Amino acid sequence: MTQPAATIPSSQWTVEGFKTFWAAPVLSFVPTIRQVMAGDIIGHWPRPIGDITDPDLYLGVIADILTICPDWKLEVPEHAQSGNLYFVRWTATGTDADGRFKFEGCDRIKVDGNGLVLENFIFCDHPFFSRIDPRRGAAVCRSLPPG
Repeated sequence: MTQPAATIPSSQWTVEGFKTFWAAPVLSFVPTIRQVMAGDIIGHWPRPIGDITDPDLYLGVIADILTICPDWKLEVPEHAQSGNLYFVRWTATGTDADGRFKFEGCDRIKVDGNGLVLENFIFCDHPFFSRIDPRRGAAVCRSLPPG
């Protein structure tokens, strides 16, 4: 049986990998994202989440997004690269406790020479992020079967 593209791990972060994962994210895949993260990753998430320097909590943000909003999807209409910096403009859609939503944001991703994510600035001011709890999401990640 062939795995969906979003669940095939990669050893480097790529725009195509980002687009593939977020087009139809799978919660059980979140722990394998660690393969494209530097151990000292810094995530600058929208407030009130703020700066995350713990890889478990970084993945916890992603897991909590997908737990709160199982139909979360991102479309990537454009992206750009400058050296080891990638800029990815995205449109999020999904359903949460307040109903259907659609909003836009942009990630600025910095990778090292091996293609691992060192830093990610997530630019978005939508109130959806006020519901995200990195610790709750990290607990979800720990409860998932090994990938």
